[in-house]
Amino acid sequence: MLLQLDKIKELVTTQAWNGLEIIADLPGRGRGVKVTRSFAVNEVVCDYGGQLLSHKDGKEKYDSSPECAMGYMFSFRHKGTALWRDATEELPRPGRLINHSRCHANVS
Repeated sequence: MLLQLDKIKELVTTQAWNGLEIIADLPGRGRGVKVTRSFAVNEVVCDYGGQLLSHKDGKEKYDSSPECAMGYMFSFRHKGTALWRDATEELPRPGRLINHSRCHANVS
């Protein structure tokens, strides 16, 4: 089921994502996300919240962060502009708990 933009905006606001369950304690790993249904190709799973930073500010914060916090920051380009997303702050959003690792991804 591919979502329309208005529905995605509503889900970002409410965080009522269908098909995701936050797991409080995964042995040896801490918290995580479990899917409770299948997702279609190109379907929005959830959003990845956090502070939006300029490239300069994001790079400075990333370079000065402890290694354990680096996993919650990433850089990307939007309409030709380099930006950073920092989800280091603990928020009730499942996106920051999804493993995007190339080796151990749970969403691909």
